[in-house]
Amino acid sequence: MMPLMRDNAFTEDQYRGFVALAKSKYEFIKYNEIDFSKKFVLWRHDVDFSLNRAESLARIEFEEGVTSTFFINPHCIFYNCLEKSQTDLIRRIISMGHSIGLHLDSEYHSIETEGQLDDVVSFEAKWLSDVFGIPISAFSFHNPNSLLLSFEKETYGGLINCYSKDFKTRLGYCSDSNGRWRHRHLFDVLENAEERYLQILTHPAWWQKRENTAKRKIHRCAFGRAEAIMDEHEASLLKHGRSEDG
Repeated sequence: MMPLMRDNAFTEDQYRGFVALAKSKYEFIKYNEIDFSKKFVLWRHDVDFSLNRAESLARIEFEEGVTSTFFINPHCIFYNCLEKSQTDLIRRIISMGHSIGLHLDSEYHSIETEGQLDDVVSFEAKWLSDVFGIPISAFSFHNPNSLLLSFEKETYGGLINCYSKDFKTRLGYCSDSNGRWRHRHLFDVLENAEERYLQILTHPAWWQKRENTAKRKIHRCAFGRAEAIMDEHEASLLKHGRSEDG
């Protein structure tokens, strides 16, 4: 593994280094295990582009002996969590001891009130729980606007709100949104370890084997999945003795 440095590399080696540094300073916990008498980190992944990338990070964490929470978007245009190959990835993530949460796409539901938010969170959390057979404890917003960020109750629909006022005021925060350290560099946050409680947000698509531009990383996720689908189609044709021409 490459030595951990304070730079802007978003690679798997760098990611492993951050996890190792974090576990030397904090206890990794899940959202249903919050205990403010302990120094902890809530490490969350908003899975926006690739479940394959999510599974890769889940494996790194498993090898490092920690667990985190992967927030799944039922309406994602980059993956279908009911497609068997994608369902299998989520199940492998769960089998490594990780949790899944709800990554809520409010635009899909045109949410405008807290009452609507309660209903949608409750409905989609039950759906995820039924499909994957585990309880869902927390939700995060996908691309939140100012209205959503004003909904600051601790829970909605029975799930912990990752953007609650309590979290905003009590927990330190660091995010790799858009493939860059949006607020503070994670190395500084973990190396200094000044805050007793942390919520770290990472997006699996940014963390790949080699460094590249954010745009090329998203291309790799999208076109890699498209190629896998076409390979599956061609394998099906061969299996049934058919040709591309029918």
